[in-house]
Amino acid sequence: MKRLLTIAAALLLGATLHAQEIATTHICTIDRRLPNDGDCCGDLFFQFHSQNQEPETDCHGVSVADLRTGTTLAFTDLGFNQSFHNSSITFARRKACLFDRFPLLYASENYAGNDYYKIHVYRVRRAGNDFTFDILQTIEMPSPDSLGILFPHAIPDVDGRHMWIEGYSADKKRTVFLQFDLPAFRIGSTVELGEPLRRFDIKRKKVTDQAYCMRDGKFYQVVGVKREAWLRVVDMASGTLEREVLFNDHGLPYEPEAVFFWHDRLCVSFSFDGKAEIYTVDLL
Repeated sequence: MKRLLTIAAALLLGATLHAQEIATTHICTIDRRLPNDGDCCGDLFFQFHSQNQEPETDCHGVSVADLRTGTTLAFTDLGFNQSFHNSSITFARRKACLFDRFPLLYASENYAGNDYYKIHVYRVRRAGNDFTFDILQTIEMPSPDSLGILFPHAIPDVDGRHMWIEGYSADKKRTVFLQFDLPAFRIGSTVELGEPLRRFDIKRKKVTDQAYCMRDGKFYQVVGVKREAWLRVVDMASGTLEREVLFNDHGLPYEPEAVFFWHDRLCVSFSFDGKAEIYTVDLL
């Protein structure tokens, strides 16, 4: 009887995770190739684009879109870097200067044989529809061997005091979350992350981890490619997977690249035909 109850509970949990409905609304298209991750500040969405294997293209930079109107305002060229792939992009709470319009932007990068792990801290400034991105600090992430994860995605915590790194285990069976102290911000400095303060993991989908963000004690993670793409919600306190949605079941057979909040609306940017298609995603 105990075994039957255990099986029934597992089946109920699986049904709860997978039987979630969503409502989606298309916001805009960013007509710029090879989108990576991005984040929102106010009504402006900043999406990084890069492809480390295509130095002759014009896709190494940042698109800025106004989500109220669905229009792209600008593209800023950041130049080609053969070790450059933007795995996670997140605005922090603090600013470089009290009078800055935008808070600091943390962009983590990894490529070059999985041994290039850095977080660039950008100061974003705007003059009309011209945007500049200046690197004010570099944070060096620990090596993959020391962390036991592959292809890390690093984002600052909303508490302003910590950094989270998400990656997958060396056997590619688990998604791992690691919490660190956030290094103090000092202009012109290169600093290292210390030892992890906390670690937990969940079972991983057998598809690519793309991006994640946080809100109200939850991680919102997008994984997969266009043939199988998922939204997963993870509770930070318990370290458990709460729910997941297969985008393909809802008419979105695209590759997810970015997940972020526009005010209180969860949004996902997908890659389709090399362009970025941005949708709101309401969890029902």
